[in-house]
Amino acid sequence: MSGLVLSLRADEKFLVNGALVQNGAKRGQIRLPDNSVNVLRLSDCLHPDEINTPVRRAYYLAQLILSGDTPQTKGGIDLLASLSGLGQVFKATSLEEQINKAAIDAQRGRYYSVLVTLKRLLPIEQKMLQNAHTPTQGRQTLSIKKTG
Repeated sequence: MSGLVLSLRADEKFLVNGALVQNGAKRGQIRLPDNSVNVLRLSDCLHPDEINTPVRRAYYLAQLILSGDTPQTKGGIDLLASLSGLGQVFKATSLEEQINKAAIDAQRGRYYSVLVTLKRLLPIEQKMLQNAHTPTQGRQTLSIKKTG
């Protein structure tokens, strides 16, 4: 059976096609057999102030589609362009497969799956950015002298 199964915590809030819904006092599970329904857990949302990296930007674009804040037609095009850029950055790395999976899911309109895939990349991206800003021990500094 295709579709989406959400396991919800007690009182967890989520959006279904832009409408805010809250689970009851007990844990629950919801099965959405129709792929055309957009679902977004509020706990999965990024705040606009947190959009400061390429993976976060792609994640946020998928989030905007799921929340109903951006039409699928425009948002889908922007998301695919963002994922294409990420695909070029991560080409021939271990992350390329994950970016390709997210792009395929975006083409199929499976934006929650895009979110899930990109969420796994957020800590990896953060670590990569930290490593890029941390000087490596023993790194030589290149100095260029202007002549003439």
